[in-house]
Amino acid sequence: MTTTWLSPDVMRPAGWALLHFLWQGTALAALAIVAMAPFRKASARYMVAVGVLLMMLAAPVATFVYYRNMDVVSVWTTSAPAATFQNGTAWKSASRLATASQRAAPDLFPIVVQLWLVGVAIFSLRSAGGFFLLERMRRLQSVPVSAPLAEICVHLQERLGLTRAIRYAQCQWLEAPAVIGWFRPIVFLPLTALTGLSEEQLQSVIAHELAHIKRLDSFVNAFQVVVETLLFYHPAVWWLNKRIRLEREHCCDDAAIALCGNAVEYARALTLMEEWRMAPPLAMRRIGLPIDRR
Repeated sequence: MTTTWLSPDVMRPAGWALLHFLWQGTALAALAIVAMAPFRKASARYMVAVGVLLMMLAAPVATFVYYRNMDVVSVWTTSAPAATFQNGTAWKSASRLATASQRAAPDLFPIVVQLWLVGVAIFSLRSAGGFFLLERMRRLQSVPVSAPLAEICVHLQERLGLTRAIRYAQCQWLEAPAVIGWFRPIVFLPLTALTGLSEEQLQSVIAHELAHIKRLDSFVNAFQVVVETLLFYHPAVWWLNKRIRLEREHCCDDAAIALCGNAVEYARALTLMEEWRMAPPLAMRRIGLPIDRR
């Protein structure tokens, strides 16, 4: 008998939830592809993709609850007097179904669940390490932007209707602009962008980063990291998260063009930054050139 630190009553439904998500995740990814296809706007595709990601997280939870309730029914019907269920056809059926589920549960479930917990721990440490590294770099290798540039940033912030306290810093450890932080966001502008872009291009790039803040994208990104950590073993989760990040960048591209109005200069700025790009995974940053979505 396998010795575990979790109860078998938890191992069994958890094992079923992990296994069932193999087909559930695939089916939901197919649903996302079909549901996003009719939409031409990036914002609509983004909302659909985030909705499907929520469904991906809910699917194993629902499966766990389903099998957990079946086990509870099995225990109750087994321990209750036989006379109690002599006239209860429904209860007899439920008892047979739950008992069959228990018999079908492989002995490998404890191993599967323990391997999953090890994977969750590894990815959790990875995310936590990335967060602390960003915080360390922010404290030690970033300085506030110059006063003229700060005025430009504040002006763009006002045009977007952002009333939150936002800090602006320049750094050398990023090669493309990025937003870091949830409740007290910081817009980081690398020296390559400050020296290699024209003022008009720089304003468009800053508007893109401010759009991330206005849309609360950092919170959605944190949710994506949680889902990736819990469901790390399914490629569909990684594919959908990559698609969400891509559509999010397209949404901010549209916002930057709407605010600054020069799509050509913005495209040139993105072309230059694509050569410089190398931002940490926990930061909101450009991940590719825009595509023609007309």
